[in-house]
Amino acid sequence: MRFSSLLLITGMAQLGLATYSIKDDYSADNFFNMFTFDTYDDPTHGYVNYLDQPAADSLDLYNVSNGQVTWGVDHTNIASGRGRNSIRLTSKAQYTHGLVILDVAHMPGSICGVWPALYVSP
Repeated sequence: MRFSSLLLITGMAQLGLATYSIKDDYSADNFFNMFTFDTYDDPTHGYVNYLDQPAADSLDLYNVSNGQVTWGVDHTNIASGRGRNSIRLTSKAQYTHGLVILDVAHMPGSICGVWPALYVSP
């Protein structure tokens, strides 16, 4: 996935008109500082091995270059054990409301075994 910018903007209603201010900036330079790299077993029981940040970095599973963030699965090694090496990110911040603006340059299609997802939970 490539993200050229991701901003979380919280909304505040004022006299029936919505005004917004930027609360957190998830742009490329600080994107991965805003998340934790989860390493627990896949809650959907998929064949995947979620790696911590140093391990994912050593396999080049994520990158920041030219203002864009990219990440993906390990497509060079044969999967074994818990499954294919990948990353699972969880935001360090929690929000009760807001407006999220997401600029996606590429999202994988719905081919077998690919499930790109952005989960937003209350």
